[in-house]
Amino acid sequence: MRLSFGAAAAATLLGAAIAAPPGPAPNRHRTVAGWIVEDRAEQDGGRLVELRRDVGTIHLRYSAAFWRGNDGRVQSWLVERSDCTNGDEIGRHAVLPARALRALLAGGLADCAVPPRRIALLLSGIEPAYALALRWAADAETATAAEAAAIAAYGAEEGAAAMNEVNYSEPNIALLQQAR
Repeated sequence: MRLSFGAAAAATLLGAAIAAPPGPAPNRHRTVAGWIVEDRAEQDGGRLVELRRDVGTIHLRYSAAFWRGNDGRVQSWLVERSDCTNGDEIGRHAVLPARALRALLAGGLADCAVPPRRIALLLSGIEPAYALALRWAADAETATAAEAAAIAAYGAEEGAAAMNEVNYSEPNIALLQQAR
């Protein structure tokens, strides 16, 4: 069977497209019960998942950052009201239940002198929005782990190629043995 040059080129391109690793996950943005949930790529690699609500001068945030150099997710929460700011980092390996995040944000709002009724209104709808943020965080964690594995595999290939180019004269062999 003879293929024309164009058909052969098309088949080659098709094979390369099928074998190519998938590109970065697309950025996502959704509003759930008045909360904004975002999952976006960071410029230096990794992903950031954010849950936020802005009402007047009050800003509520939860974020989970994933980067291939981090030991787990870097999570934080933040409450801002005029000149009052309250927040903290959440443990890297902890995944808070929605009621725990609600309690942290409620405490931060109370510390910023927000009345209890207003706190209840501000935190309404957090459970379904946070559930989506957790799902997207799991996706981001998986994508970041895959990115780290791809980088490690690439580094291993480059390292193996470099080792093949090493001068194995006796003085260099002694240096290599000392390095082990």
